[in-house]
Amino acid sequence: MRVWRAHTSMGPLSLTPYPLPKAAAATYCCCFHYGFPIKSNNRRKVPCAISIRCCASASASKFNNKNKTCQAEPGIDNFVVVNFYRFVFIKDPQHEIAKHLTFLKGLDIHGRIYINEQGINAQYSGPFRDAFAYVEWLKEDEKFSDVLVQTSPALNGHAFPKLKLRYKPSLVQLEGGISHLPLLDPSMQAKAIAPSEWRKRLEAVNDKSYILLDVRNGYEWDIGHFHGAQRPDVDCFRSTSFGLSPTEGVASDQLSQVDKEKTDILMYCTGGIRCDVYSTILRQQGFQNLYTLEGGVSHYLKTEGPVKWVGNLFTFDSRLSLPPSAYNHEGIIKASTTQHAFDSDRFGKCYVCGSQVSELRHRNCANPDCNFLFLCCANCVMDLRGCCCYNCTTAPRCRPVLPGFQRYKKWHVYRDLPVQAQAQ
Repeated sequence: MRVWRAHTSMGPLSLTPYPLPKAAAATYCCCFHYGFPIKSNNRRKVPCAISIRCCASASASKFNNKNKTCQAEPGIDNFVVVNFYRFVFIKDPQHEIAKHLTFLKGLDIHGRIYINEQGINAQYSGPFRDAFAYVEWLKEDEKFSDVLVQTSPALNGHAFPKLKLRYKPSLVQLEGGISHLPLLDPSMQAKAIAPSEWRKRLEAVNDKSYILLDVRNGYEWDIGHFHGAQRPDVDCFRSTSFGLSPTEGVASDQLSQVDKEKTDILMYCTGGIRCDVYSTILRQQGFQNLYTLEGGVSHYLKTEGPVKWVGNLFTFDSRLSLPPSAYNHEGIIKASTTQHAFDSDRFGKCYVCGSQVSELRHRNCANPDCNFLFLCCANCVMDLRGCCCYNCTTAPRCRPVLPGFQRYKKWHVYRDLPVQAQAQ
């Protein structure tokens, strides 16, 4: 199969064939590349060198399908990061995994794709062509036809080291697992609120009838959160315990003393899956009015911009974080006239000295036996040689201070560097 590419820079139009993977042979695509920005139907303004991609399967019925694609997207060779999940019954997960592996053979995709009886959870990177060939193939299955797929730009090629597609007992890590939770029963999950409605709720100055619950890790809150959300007192979602404290309550549990039948609880996380999981737990605890941000923060930033959001968004890949502009450039401009400055004594502070940090991006401690993820100012990075504390600077093994925001590789890459440094 061939895809015809149309190239133009406001001049004559020329067509050249562009190959697609054999696995995508049932789809016909036309990609038009323009040398000027246009506004797409997903409300993003795409800079020059964009492509409009129109796709339909060879089946005539596909043309009438609501999943037909016609949207402005990045260049076909540009790398993107794709995230999606779906809770749905899968009778034979191993067979499902085999089908996915067969399709992905030959595609340049790296990431984590987990499948079990409760559904699928995927985060991966790849060239736009390969990344969306997988999405289009997936949506041909009725079980996944309406899955919400979210994309963001990859910074330097792949955001993941390799592809891991396998069976995993828990699609989300939580103490005690999640296989016993009624995740396939929509009535047990929080009601999804569209980003526009979420924004209206947060902008209602006099509306104090709800609790804004950040269902993420504390270090994620440190670099970005919705204004008014308290910092989660956990460094790993698996130990989240909102609403599970004794009646007398603890200071860190915002739900310990609320009226379970009358209080509205607005929950959010990065992409939505953690809220869907945890809301079933809260529902079992008797909480009635549960609401979640549809598609999570990433979907909100793409559609609404950073209104009522402050900072960056943490990502669980090599990028570590992205500014709101990576999701919606137009939203940044729109929000600049409506969003006021937010003050916080804890937000964006250096873990070592407590001073304000200019770059909202974590780094790992240079001591591989610690590997703590923390925010750090430029001065402390140099003073502690990339470590999180003075004790780690004297550790028997220490990696070098990496320039910029690179991620550390395996220890064997660095183990001979201290000897070289001493020799100098």
